[in-house]
Amino acid sequence: MRRAVCVRKERNPVRSVTYSDYIDRIRRVLRFIQEHLDDSLTPERCARVAHFSLYHFHRVFSGLVGESLSAHVRRIRLERAAGELRRTDETVLSIALRAGYQAQEAFTRAFGVHFGVPPTTFRRLPEPIEFPRTLSGVHFGSDDVVSRFVPREKESSMIDVMITKHPAHRLLALPHSGNYLTIDKTFERLVAEAGAASLIEPDGMSIGIYYDDPDVTPQDSLRAHAGITAKKEGAQAPPGMEWLEVPAGEYAIGVHRGPYEKLLDSYRWLFGAWLPASGREAAHQPCHEIYVTDPADTAPADLITHICIRLEPA
Repeated sequence: MRRAVCVRKERNPVRSVTYSDYIDRIRRVLRFIQEHLDDSLTPERCARVAHFSLYHFHRVFSGLVGESLSAHVRRIRLERAAGELRRTDETVLSIALRAGYQAQEAFTRAFGVHFGVPPTTFRRLPEPIEFPRTLSGVHFGSDDVVSRFVPREKESSMIDVMITKHPAHRLLALPHSGNYLTIDKTFERLVAEAGAASLIEPDGMSIGIYYDDPDVTPQDSLRAHAGITAKKEGAQAPPGMEWLEVPAGEYAIGVHRGPYEKLLDSYRWLFGAWLPASGREAAHQPCHEIYVTDPADTAPADLITHICIRLEPA
């Protein structure tokens, strides 16, 4: 049932962007955060500042900075609050509210976890203020603090990556919500009902389309489609299913070997290390996975999954 798609490897893809371009765009976001700490710093807004697709912004940002966008914003606001505690007469409550906390108790807990002491104790400590170390080296402060941003050290190659021409795939798909690791149940239902409708191709492929990043999206809100390449052009989709198309184009395909539980590590490396160094840019399209081996008759350690990232034209 599950078979790899035939692809053509491009030996010398044209480089359209550089690693320094990625760093400059992330630095632009870091500076924007410092200048707009009292605003709503949504992923959508920050992705626009960096000119990244929202589908992929989270992974690129966290891969290069070493923390998620929300964690970074929360930390910078706490560091600003530390300065206000030490150098102003504002009440702890007013400082907490400005830092984005609705209650002083929540602010006190978060501040204590980050700085090791509660706000009232921190206020009495002598200068200078010392911030806990971070991977990025970026702290609240003047513009030159952001200018000195250095991306986190890139890990060595985790998985093989091919840049290929990928044909379009017409899929019969069933929506899935929640934990991505339980999508096998959705695939089982899809295959059973598609088989009953005589829509399954004998040597077709199973493809999962994933719309959200599990590192930043609550598990209950994760969205995906379980899909199979199906026959009968123009056939009506069974109830609850729909026809989707994965468009043709040039794709980076990361070859993940091993259990599905480790896929997230491969995604983090692909977006945080490989993509910025590749000279290419991800298109505004969700990733999809092609399941080359069938978990029904393959040991977890021997599973092969193709993580497919559509690329902007070079």
